[in-house]
Amino acid sequence: KQHQDRELFSSEEDSSLYFTYSGGCNVLEVKNLFYEVDTAAQIPWYERLSEFKMPWEIRGNKQTAINKLSLTVHSGQMLALIGSSGCGKTSLLDIITCRDEGGIMKSGEILINGKRNTPQLVKKSIAHVRQDDRLLPHLTVRETLSFVAKLRLPTHFTQAQRDQRVDDVIAELRLRQCAHTRVGNNYIRGVSGGERRRVSIAVQLLWNPGILILDEPTSGLDSFTAHNLVITLSRLARGNRLVLLSVHQPRSDIFQLFDLVVLMSSGSAVYCGAAREMVPYFTALGHPCPRYCNPSDYYVIMNQHFSNKP
Repeated sequence: KQHQDRELFSSEEDSSLYFTYSGGCNVLEVKNLFYEVDTAAQIPWYERLSEFKMPWEIRGNKQTAINKLSLTVHSGQMLALIGSSGCGKTSLLDIITCRDEGGIMKSGEILINGKRNTPQLVKKSIAHVRQDDRLLPHLTVRETLSFVAKLRLPTHFTQAQRDQRVDDVIAELRLRQCAHTRVGNNYIRGVSGGERRRVSIAVQLLWNPGILILDEPTSGLDSFTAHNLVITLSRLARGNRLVLLSVHQPRSDIFQLFDLVVLMSSGSAVYCGAAREMVPYFTALGHPCPRYCNPSDYYVIMNQHFSNKP
């Protein structure tokens, strides 16, 4: 029986990577980034008409969203941005993917393989999975992926190659059991929340990107589903991909899966380095993590407490 269990476990491990990123190694660099947000730009001009001012007369307050942030990630690594709400995690992901709105980059640069990020370069090299699932609820999981494959994959792909890619992605993200179930939404019954999040990742994974960026992929999921999802992302990183995600306060078992961690507070990086070295780093500074306490919870709350002090 032990031999059979060992065989089953090894076969599961062997099939854990159905396809890897075939391109070269990718490097994402953020150098000395300073980013400001104009609060007035976030409010539509027609909502400010009650002030009897023309749009060009409205002056908002400039707020620092990211303050002199630097980080470097390579293929095969999974980096997590952790921190409380409003610390700049989503703003950083939007800047990297050229989706920033209403903000000004005062200094710094974002480099993808040594080249400055542009919308054209981002479209070719980065897959961005947003926090909200934008899927057609009446299609099944397989129909959704087949539809996207026809639109996203190169025109020289044959139908057999498209079908094979869809099968590979379904197997990679463990979606076989719900492949013929409708995706659904809040009003239409369909797959579970964790499976719907996996479908959103599968849609981006179809074209086999080298860089995968996710905005709070575990939000709204229970602890077991969130843990399995991060295990999947870790496996994708082992397939020669660069994975960058934001997460509010991960559980301790999820925190141990990260390779690199950036702890953000008020737009600044309080810690940037290996996940396993974060506790020794703060311990050396005189802030040891209490026993049986989640390090991410403790240090996020601690930094939020210090940043709110006058």
